[in-house]
Amino acid sequence: MALGSVATGAIGLILAFLLFLQGFSALRRPVEELVKYDPVGKAMLVKRGETFTRRVYRLMGVSFLLLAFAASMVALGFLRGGQ
Repeated sequence: MALGSVATGAIGLILAFLLFLQGFSALRRPVEELVKYDPVGKAMLVKRGETFTRRVYRLMGVSFLLLAFAASMVALGFLRGGQ
């Protein structure tokens, strides 16, 4: 059973909002807090240094923000009734 376009748009907006939060979190938090539960990030911090790790997390944050913007535009299209 398929969801209606309104339900799909609402779910899409919720998920886009979560991506916005993740993106801003990756941009604003200190590196120590970002790598706290990330073993790959910890290894990168030890091997490549704080500057490189911060740049990688900022790039990830910007990509999450762009993806959230695109997802919200698609979700708003579903809410407006377009396919």
